Amino acid sequence: METTRLKIFTLVILIFFAVSVLFSGCGKSDSPEGALSEMQLALSERDLKKLSERVDLDKFFAHIYDDATIELVKNYEEYRIKYPNDPYFQHDAEFLKQYNAEHRDLHLKFLHDVLTAYFARIPEPDTPEENPYAYVANEFEKIRLASISKIKDTSVDKNQATMTLEIQGDSSLRGMFIGQFTFKLGFDKDDAGKWRLTKIENLDELTPPLVDKAELVWVTFF
Repeated sequence: METTRLKIFTLVILIFFAVSVLFSGCGKSDSPEGALSEMQLALSERDLKKLSERVDLDKFFAHIYDDATIELVKNYEEYRIKYPNDPYFQHDAEFLKQYNAEHRDLHLKFLHDVLTAYFARIPEPDTPEENPYAYVANEFEKIRLASISKIKDTSVDKNQATMTLEIQGDSSLRGMFIGQFTFKLGFDKDDAGKWRLTKIENLDELTPPLVDKAELVWVTFF
């Protein structure tokens, strides 16, 4: 069961992360658009230092993990009925909440190790079991390359901003799996005047379809 949760949470959170930084345009360096552009370049170049200037990865993933847990608990009954063969949803909402809390550090460490493998450019292993971190990292890169994005709107209020980003998968199998999503990304301006990605503001809307996709991968491949 623990392996199941690690894979599902890794897939969901990495999709959140991947689609939140897919932007190939350009903008002023002190704008949210410029911040997102720099992040895309940092990922492409595997430059962790450059990426960290625009997002605190540990805080970002922790924020998503905690918010996703809230959404999963809130919609637990729907998932319990929809996925009768997934033991994760076959207890009760309190179990799910406690389980995620107890395994929070383990899950976030898994994500940290995936990022380490990604920026170290560790080659894809022949099987996930050989090196699960490198396997997920390489899957992340394939997802990143199978998506295109378009900024629909950006609203700025002093030191905070919300960007509406539309994601569309390409015609490849992974692109079709990704499909289309609309993300609302939250940015804060730091003391140095640089915009930094801090959160995903519409996680309540995104969690159900992303869980659907995570479950599809689990049923199909595991």
